[in-house]
Amino acid sequence: MWFSSLRGCRIPSGALRLALAAAVLLPCVSVAQAQPAAAQGHTLTVATDGSDSHPGTVAAPLRTIQRAVDLAEPGTVIQIRGGTYDPGVNIRIEKSGTPSQPITMRAYPGEHVVIDGENMPNTPAPFGESYPRIERGAIHVSGDWWRFEDLEIINGPYGIFAIESSNNIYRDLITRDNYETGLHLVLDSSHNQVINLDSYGNRDPRKNGESADGLAIKQGTGSGNVVTGARMWNNADDGFDSWDFLSPIRIEDSVAWGNGVDRWGFPGWEGDGNGFKLGRGEANHLVHNSIAFDNAVGGFIDNGNPGSLRLENNTAWANGGSGFVFNRSTSTLNRNLSVANGAGVSLGSSGGSGNSWDLRDDWSNADLLTTSSAQIKGPRAADGSIPATDFLRPRDHAGLGADFSDDHGGGEPLPVRHEAEHAPATCDGSIDTNHSGYSGSGFCNTDNVTGAAARFTVEAGSTTRATLVIRYANGAAGSRPAELVVNGSAVEPVTFPPTGAWANWATATLTVPVHSGSNTLAIVATGPDGLPNIDYLELSTGNT
Repeated sequence: MWFSSLRGCRIPSGALRLALAAAVLLPCVSVAQAQPAAAQGHTLTVATDGSDSHPGTVAAPLRTIQRAVDLAEPGTVIQIRGGTYDPGVNIRIEKSGTPSQPITMRAYPGEHVVIDGENMPNTPAPFGESYPRIERGAIHVSGDWWRFEDLEIINGPYGIFAIESSNNIYRDLITRDNYETGLHLVLDSSHNQVINLDSYGNRDPRKNGESADGLAIKQGTGSGNVVTGARMWNNADDGFDSWDFLSPIRIEDSVAWGNGVDRWGFPGWEGDGNGFKLGRGEANHLVHNSIAFDNAVGGFIDNGNPGSLRLENNTAWANGGSGFVFNRSTSTLNRNLSVANGAGVSLGSSGGSGNSWDLRDDWSNADLLTTSSAQIKGPRAADGSIPATDFLRPRDHAGLGADFSDDHGGGEPLPVRHEAEHAPATCDGSIDTNHSGYSGSGFCNTDNVTGAAARFTVEAGSTTRATLVIRYANGAAGSRPAELVVNGSAVEPVTFPPTGAWANWATATLTVPVHSGSNTLAIVATGPDGLPNIDYLELSTGNT
């Protein structure tokens, strides 16, 4: 397993209220226009009736989102008042926040924001032609450490186009009816989170439907990218596409339907029509507790990816072709359900256990609690999650297929892996690769001193006790003692016995308290030899 983390978190509502109150109380004086971000306590307000000569207060908001972006600095919250914004050029984000002070762009609480790209160039681009990358996306992102929340992006040359950008969170977004993919991440992109995305109706007249997906993470590399709670439907090409992305992506609790159908009357239709397309380049993607139904062709396919993908508790129903096609990979499929598709599963050298086809051959709609998709297509729950439903759950065989019967999706969540070599994790020492068997792209080799630490930032959905698994190697003759520190408080000693060699890896398991939101976990050496080599930690809370 190579699981990545959901590390981002929202600004606490209390802190946001204080920031807004400070913005309202500050007087509008002439110097505020020169330094609006400082004057606002890092909150800038944009409104359709504002002016870019204003300081960006609630009382005197800015007019354009781009002006707010230009003024933003690490820690800034850009809050956008309700209404439709229709700029003539795309919004370009070419600066970065920091791990401790990300930049947030969000709708003003309780208001609805639409960013309409119809007036931008390339809506659509000419048939068969390309156009400059900088013009791609109604929102074009090349910065790191941003948070995009509660926005609707429509009619753009792509909805959001993010290139070589990392550690960003895309939460509670709608990307619909764009002239290319709704949300597109490309090239070197790592530790991005896509949470509760609705992406639909995206089409590409310049390619006759061949490349407009709901969500794409393509043609690049980067660990730690996570998709959870996404719905992708009625897009010209595929629901989700990871074409030539060469690092593992984690996809869970997501649904794709109705993709690959020509709803626009294109002259030479080329849409592929898969729910989840997981190739071509070699990468061991994970798909968990997700549904593909009523797509023109396939449900879940490796698309020529020769890697070892993993599919756990997914359901494919009523797709035009096969529900599961993994005949060009060596993948593992466990407890997946395939019913009423146009063709049988095609596994080749892939295997697994507990799947519907392992249990019997004659599955039909009568074996399902309901085939009504009304709830799963309906309004999201108050917390942004996909509505709870018994859609496509089998009448018998508990634990088979996807389960959306509660607010958090099906069954026990898989543990979330946090690699020691990737930010926001830090290592008091060096990231090394000289001993084999590690996960990811390296491991933390701390300095040989008391107090040397490996630190991780993890996200929990509630205040609870979490199960923590630390993978380590200790090729020394004696044990290496440490203290586990959670959110600044030492909670438990831990001892790492010898593993016999530095290439022999073992795990230590602990139970630790975490609170809702972001937590800092540090493994701190209490002996003069420092820590063993730390590969990763995995966190299981039931709500991550």
